Amino acid sequence: MSTIVVGTAGHIDHGKTTLIKALTGIETDTTKEEKNRGMSINLGFAYLDLPNGERVGIVDVPGHEKFIKNMVAGLPGIDIALLIIDAGEGIMPQTKEHIDILTLLGIQHFIIVLTKVGTIDEELRELVMEDIHSYIQGTVLEHVTIIETDAVEQIGLEVLKETITKMSSAIENKRNVNASPRLNIDRVFSVKGFGTVVTGTLIEGVCCVGDELIIYPSERRARIRGIQIHEKAVKQAIAGQRTALNIADLSTREVARGEVIAEAKQLAVTWMLDVKLTCLPSFPKGLQLWERVRVLIGTKEVMARVVPIGIEQLAAGDAGFLQLRLEEQVAVKVGDHFILRSYSPMRTIGGGVILDANPSKHRRFHTEIIESLQVKEKGSLEDVLADFLKNKNEIFTPVSQMLTYTSESQAKIEKILAEWENAGRVFHYQKGWIHHEKYQIVRDKILDQLNAYHKKYRLRMGMPKEEIYILWKQEMSVKELQFLLTQCVKEKKLKECNQLYANMTFNIKLNSYQEKEKARILMSLEKSRFTPIKVEDLLANNPTATEVLESMADKEVVYLTHEYVLLQSMYQQAIEQVQVYIRKNGAMTLADFRDLTSSSRKSSMLILEALDKANITKRVENKRKLV
Repeated sequence: MSTIVVGTAGHIDHGKTTLIKALTGIETDTTKEEKNRGMSINLGFAYLDLPNGERVGIVDVPGHEKFIKNMVAGLPGIDIALLIIDAGEGIMPQTKEHIDILTLLGIQHFIIVLTKVGTIDEELRELVMEDIHSYIQGTVLEHVTIIETDAVEQIGLEVLKETITKMSSAIENKRNVNASPRLNIDRVFSVKGFGTVVTGTLIEGVCCVGDELIIYPSERRARIRGIQIHEKAVKQAIAGQRTALNIADLSTREVARGEVIAEAKQLAVTWMLDVKLTCLPSFPKGLQLWERVRVLIGTKEVMARVVPIGIEQLAAGDAGFLQLRLEEQVAVKVGDHFILRSYSPMRTIGGGVILDANPSKHRRFHTEIIESLQVKEKGSLEDVLADFLKNKNEIFTPVSQMLTYTSESQAKIEKILAEWENAGRVFHYQKGWIHHEKYQIVRDKILDQLNAYHKKYRLRMGMPKEEIYILWKQEMSVKELQFLLTQCVKEKKLKECNQLYANMTFNIKLNSYQEKEKARILMSLEKSRFTPIKVEDLLANNPTATEVLESMADKEVVYLTHEYVLLQSMYQQAIEQVQVYIRKNGAMTLADFRDLTSSSRKSSMLILEALDKANITKRVENKRKLV
């Protein structure tokens, strides 16, 4: 089944709906109001069977100026645009605006259809044709085929069908079927016996009956109960097809036109967009800072404020970077096209493309921000991917986010990552990747945190990993932090001892008072031998002694518990004596150790429990054995 979608555009009452009915036999004006007023208000949908046996979808968009937002809503996913012009009237204001909008949205394939040719004489027809050629000269429509038709007299309909057939056969299918399925909802209604149905053009990916998807930005879950393509039930829909989805367990009040259906975690819900905008020459006012505008994107219209980036304002006919501060959340992707219209009176300002679908607030003239936007606009896939990895908020990035951001295939992304990993440009841990430049920023920040720690605790060997994690827990997991710390140690930027981390240049230096306290502590511990000393007794409320004892931890002193310490050399002797005794006798009791070390029962228990905790011995009933 073809994935080609044909859309109509043109001034009100130029015969779009009548032409479609003559081609397809389907009436796209379906509401009572549309029939009474004789004009399309909402989008209409049909399908056309071509001479080659293919069936293409048709979207009939309204032509009246008041319904421009409905017209734009029908354009995402359009492959071929039929520009409808009444032979008796020629190019009219809405015709010009529709041409601008179609061009700004990136549509490349056009057919100009002259309608109602049976109602005019040859002289008027020639004048209209001359007017059309004059207007499209120098535009993307300059060499577009013009077909003369009359729906009532059946003139030119077969020629139009053949032209659509030829053009659709030549169009290269560039839709990304490997991406997550995404559909912009343009209609929501209920069918008796089935429930809620939503329609739209599947922009990318493949969706199947039974799939669990998410409706954005509300983020409600939606299970696909059934799929129809051109009124036929199917098991799956693929990118490019006009699609109707029967959604289970949601009422029509819980789904709205303008929302987007996609897989979970594939779209970011955002209040801001970084964009490149091309301002139409016909909009003389230009764009000022904080101006209120209408953003037409996908099938949604949302109000926004304009923040020019790198420029004071955007003049008519110019192109530049903007940040759009939205008044409602949207869910879009990088590369999506949009139209900007003035708030009041409503006129098309211009159109453009999204460069960042979930940015932070920027300083307007920040050089790095402007350079990043330039890369996103013109850069290669490698440039765009590198910029994404370096500037996103999260430290580690899974491949799935890269696929969503770039809309490229997984094979391409993984090939680039493999090349970068071999060159040392990225590091990979579990499911995430970090660019080397971002790693350097994180590393330098950790070094700064350690420097601050060393200044505060000059006699501590280093900062515990747990305390480092407290500073980073909002940005990465314990395992991700450990990976980065290990990498820093490999690069000899940090040193590590017993899960304590210090800068390579840091060393403990004691002054004369501290040296005196250290000597006193060592003398006390040497005298006590196998009798652990209580920390508070050893320190005697001396702040200097507290710092010194901390500096001796895991070197000269062992903390058996947070309350008791033992000389490191005596602790090692205890280990050796226990190992020798158990190897000779098979096991050791508390009394055995007490007699061996000439210590008290309490002291023996403190030391043996510390050996159990260190996984040197294990207690089996009332005896110890070696692990």
